[in-house]
Amino acid sequence: MAPAARLSGLQKDVLALYRSILRETIRKDRKPAVDIHLPLNQLFSSSSKSSTSFARDKFREEASLVKRSDFKTIEYKIRKGQKQLKLLQMPGVDLVGGAK
Repeated sequence: MAPAARLSGLQKDVLALYRSILRETIRKDRKPAVDIHLPLNQLFSSSSKSSTSFARDKFREEASLVKRSDFKTIEYKIRKGQKQLKLLQMPGVDLVGGAK
């Protein structure tokens, strides 16, 4: 079996951002909603379109729009993603990708 191809620095940055976003959305999905009017079993159930699946789909959608050789756009998207990750990590943010 051939060894895996070595990743460039830019590829490592993209993968690190992707993993960080998924970790954060998983953490947000596990956090119970703070709605006192919902029954207890609905507070902890995940919706059909979770934050994690939204983040995964959005990441892949954005990636499909960029050519692999377009380094400036990739670097821009990484910076934009890091800013969005910082926003997502803020304590007041509980939902990713729209209203429930």
